[in-house]
Amino acid sequence: MPVNRNVLIRYRTIDQCLQNRKRKWTLEDLIEACSEAIYEYQGIDTGVSRRTVQADIEMMRSNKLGYEAPIIVTDKKYYTYSDKSYSITNSPISVQDMQVLSEVSELLKQFKGFNHFADLNEMVSKLEDKIIHRKLTAARL
Repeated sequence: MPVNRNVLIRYRTIDQCLQNRKRKWTLEDLIEACSEAIYEYQGIDTGVSRRTVQADIEMMRSNKLGYEAPIIVTDKKYYTYSDKSYSITNSPISVQDMQVLSEVSELLKQFKGFNHFADLNEMVSKLEDKIIHRKLTAARL
């Protein structure tokens, strides 16, 4: 689980850096920002490798995760988004994703009320709220 969490922390960190247009971001700056974020959230002080951040950027650019982030390099060294308003957190949820989330929500509801899954109750409620909100938003469009 920590490895997956680290990936998400790095993606989120890179995203936040590239949204900050007041600064020009080199690969080294992104590596440092990711290393600091991993240390802050996970307490891991080994740092993040150059290759890891490069692979993260390529994954964010690709469609594999649905981000298709418009990451470009300017002046052969500065990373930024070509779309000033882009963020991976703004990525829309597809109809298929919504169907899967609804199915997961229904499955998780079966565990409500069990003492061992007390934390799950709150998570299921939040997920249901998000699904309903997304469906209402999609219906208005």
